[in-house]
Amino acid sequence: MSLDSAFAQFSGTIGAEYVLVDTPALSRYGRATFSTSQRVLGVLLPGSVEEIQRCVEISNAHRLPLYPISRGRNWGLGSRVPTQTDSLILHLERLNRILDFSEKLGYITVEPGVTFRQVFDYLRERNADLFVSATGGPSDGSVVGNALERGDGVGPYGDRASHIAGLEVVSPTGQLVHTGFGRFRRAVATPIYPYGVGPDVTGLFIQSNFGIVTKMTLWLHPLPRFFQSFCGVIPHTAQLAGLLDAVRDLMQQDVLRGHCFNLWNGYKYLARLGRYPWNLTGNAVPLQLERIQGRRPWFFSGEVYASNPAITEATRGTIAETLRTHVESLDFGDLQTREGLRTDRTVLGRPSDDNVRSTYWRKKEDRVIGPHPKNGEPDPDRDGCGIHWLCAVFPFDGEEVQNALDKCETLTLRHGFEPNLSLCCATGRTIQAFMALFYDRAVDGEDERARACHDDVLTDLIRQGHFPYRLGIQSMNSLPACDDDFGRMMQTLKMALDPNDVLAPGRYDFREDWPKRPRVSSEASESKAQADAPAPMGRSVAAKDA
Repeated sequence: MSLDSAFAQFSGTIGAEYVLVDTPALSRYGRATFSTSQRVLGVLLPGSVEEIQRCVEISNAHRLPLYPISRGRNWGLGSRVPTQTDSLILHLERLNRILDFSEKLGYITVEPGVTFRQVFDYLRERNADLFVSATGGPSDGSVVGNALERGDGVGPYGDRASHIAGLEVVSPTGQLVHTGFGRFRRAVATPIYPYGVGPDVTGLFIQSNFGIVTKMTLWLHPLPRFFQSFCGVIPHTAQLAGLLDAVRDLMQQDVLRGHCFNLWNGYKYLARLGRYPWNLTGNAVPLQLERIQGRRPWFFSGEVYASNPAITEATRGTIAETLRTHVESLDFGDLQTREGLRTDRTVLGRPSDDNVRSTYWRKKEDRVIGPHPKNGEPDPDRDGCGIHWLCAVFPFDGEEVQNALDKCETLTLRHGFEPNLSLCCATGRTIQAFMALFYDRAVDGEDERARACHDDVLTDLIRQGHFPYRLGIQSMNSLPACDDDFGRMMQTLKMALDPNDVLAPGRYDFREDWPKRPRVSSEASESKAQADAPAPMGRSVAAKDA
């Protein structure tokens, strides 16, 4: 079967206007915030679950790899680029409906094209005293995509993947399945009880290539009756261990909740405020804070969500007593009640692009002014912002975290980049660490230097026993071989669910035979290449969107 025949079938299914094969579109979808080489054969934009099922069936018939994305805002981890070259992209942004909402039970059911901004506006229009934990990513990012990547949020329910239920999934062969009680038409507990009865398969569709999620229920947290925020500074990384150990004790005693205490190093803090100080450094890189300021400060913030003022006052007192000996400054905001609560806070669900704007840290072009893009909303892909993200998980041990981050900072500066580091105190036992490399892709050789830095830092973390909990397309094949039969089990599952290996091959694909398998036929790829070949874009491998 020819590629032209497949595209004719896709056009007949979803409409020719929703099948993109022109060179500008393919180049746009093949562009990330770092160098990539994957060639996109075409982009499909279905408008319904039935159209998705039919696209999957056609892909199976033609043995064409199909790579689903939600909104395509996975900046720093792959954007919209597929894992395997010569793939079709299945873009689900047209599935953007809010399907169900319960204020009484605190949940919302959405399709993959629904954004964080859309959910926030929906709840505000209804004056609902509920919110979904906001992400540090773009406000127009997909809520479903973020959950499926185990993306984290700020505030309660920040561990998004642990607060979902009722997934609807198109299988790699086109079947429609539901998790939990969703397989029973009259089951009223589907959105509030994720397990159903019997084996729970929800986890099979998180960070995997076992299905295309077309519907998901997310649990919403109530706005607190009383809210107290606080923030502060420690002057040097050497004091980080003591502060973290104190915070761990507060979390294990349930004084602080998970995802309600976050930290940023000085580099991350400066990147959120504005642009690289080219004049101060005489255009030299990297910026080394210790040489300029004589110290490497860390900044932190936290939140208290309570049901009455007595709890808030007692919690504040405990936090102050515990942290003051470990910090340079500690400031508490005004106590707020639900009636006077500022719902424009990110910690209360308001999406923000402030963190995305920090990706312009090293850009110099006139089209980008200050921390804000000149032409509308930030778009790092469009504006040539270089970004690599590393997402690792640490035991909540202050000394261990401090030692690991010291090595990350030293190694990153040695490569000529600033180590933009942030920490999320996820539970009383774990800390999630995020390191961003920001650079300008217009500078010759920066793509290669940034990739080498990313790889060296990741390798060093793994050598220390600190593994990533989320992978980008640049690191899908970076993990060491399993010490058990996990890869063999994944291979068995993949062969059973996806016998033609068409759904997102290479995405979190820890099978024993990856990447040795033959891919899309040369006849198909050569046919498309001769008809409409986009310009080469670089190197690397790719992942899912957020």
